[in-house]
Amino acid sequence: MKNLKIWAAGLALLAWSGRASAQNETDALLYSQLGFGGTARIQGLAGAQTALGADASTMVGNPAGLGLYRKSEFTFTPGFNFNDTESFLGNTATPDSRNNFNISQIGAVFTDRKADDVVSDWRGGSFGIGFTRLNSLHANTSYTGQVADKNSLLQSFDDNLRDFNITQAQLDAEYGTNGNNITSLEGLAYATFLIDVDSTGNLYVPARQGILTQGESINSSGAQNQWDFSYGASYKDKLFIGGSLGLTTVSYKQTRTYTETAGNDEPYFSSLTLTDYFKTSGAGINFRVGLIYKPIDALRLGATIQTPTFYGLEDNYTTAMQANYKPGVFSTNSIYAQTLDGNFEYNLTTPFRANGGIAYFIGKYGFISADVEYLDYSDARFSISDDNPYGLDPGTGYFSQQNRIISSTYGGAMNYRIGAEARFDVFRVRAGYAHYGDAFNSNLDRARKYFTGGIGLKEKRYFLDAAYVAGKWNSYYSPYKLNDNSQPIVATENRNDSFVITAGFNF
Repeated sequence: MKNLKIWAAGLALLAWSGRASAQNETDALLYSQLGFGGTARIQGLAGAQTALGADASTMVGNPAGLGLYRKSEFTFTPGFNFNDTESFLGNTATPDSRNNFNISQIGAVFTDRKADDVVSDWRGGSFGIGFTRLNSLHANTSYTGQVADKNSLLQSFDDNLRDFNITQAQLDAEYGTNGNNITSLEGLAYATFLIDVDSTGNLYVPARQGILTQGESINSSGAQNQWDFSYGASYKDKLFIGGSLGLTTVSYKQTRTYTETAGNDEPYFSSLTLTDYFKTSGAGINFRVGLIYKPIDALRLGATIQTPTFYGLEDNYTTAMQANYKPGVFSTNSIYAQTLDGNFEYNLTTPFRANGGIAYFIGKYGFISADVEYLDYSDARFSISDDNPYGLDPGTGYFSQQNRIISSTYGGAMNYRIGAEARFDVFRVRAGYAHYGDAFNSNLDRARKYFTGGIGLKEKRYFLDAAYVAGKWNSYYSPYKLNDNSQPIVATENRNDSFVITAGFNF
């Protein structure tokens, strides 16, 4: 990766621009691109469950699987998540990591099945209530390297002055009294003299001498979780149908600390530190229907469709800047400014999802299960709610630019999952592989690959399962955008490992 050729198009740009915080295409992808979750049995199979059934994870996978239950069940799945990154800016590699304990799944299935001597086409059904961790948002990423002044964050300020025709009067109004009304990055730069005024009253960014050392630390935490209320029924023990209502929650926090430090050649500027904090919270709703058909005892075919998830989200954010200067430039060597605390409420609609699956059972010795999933990430959309508190008209297209960027940046993707289970009396051994397609329309490969394994013990009244999931993928990031696309690009190798254990009881 050190010598990887990078294209500027299609980057994940968590860029500071205009407002100090904004909803962008990266946020849309973050909440649309789900990870691994569910019981250890399903995670050990790489999530290949669409045609499988009779597992609590089917509530979030294919609720028709509840129709295959013959006994009621309770499951509990704690887990550990280990996230490791290695980021490259130029040839400089910087490792980082973040670990956490979590609850991957909790579920209860209540089954009402007719006795074998009761004549009825409808053989019974099950109602399930389940909690699933859809997506772990815990990660730490750091990088450092060197850039020229023309490629620095300061150059992005200069670009914005021209692109948005920013005037001194605008920045003076934003500065207010002692910097108490700042809302933009340009306002912060103006308050800390990184943007100055020449003798004719024009704004400009003073040039720096020599090479700048650039670095950033991004610390993230949080999760997407979902409560499912599901029902599945059996018709002649051949056709199984089901539906599920999903109530999703989002909790996400991120702190970014960005620095630029001048070398000995620079006579005035010493360094800057830009700290950005935001918190996103909210809830969403989706619906899912599915079926499983068993033409013969050994073969099962499954399919599901899931509506988009309709989220109502709220962001709280603030940004601060500190500029340090060489002795004698100003009366103080360090100047600090901070934006007003920000708050914004909005809606996000994530893409529709469709799944198909097949499972083949080899008698009492085990089975093989495979899934394919399609979704189009370009369909994600931001919108303003009708009752927004900001006086914005939902029909004015407030998010039109962001939604156009989503449409052009992302595309459709196919996800593939395959897993197998071997049975040895009461013992189970599992393995699987999943390939999650790249969401971006670009020449860079961001596909996610997961390798899984697991073991289990199945007794009459209880069962225990354990699974290990190893995921890896590449990501690309720029902290800001320059008009000539010469912004620094950080390439990151991501590895996410998780270990989960499920305890289950039949009743």
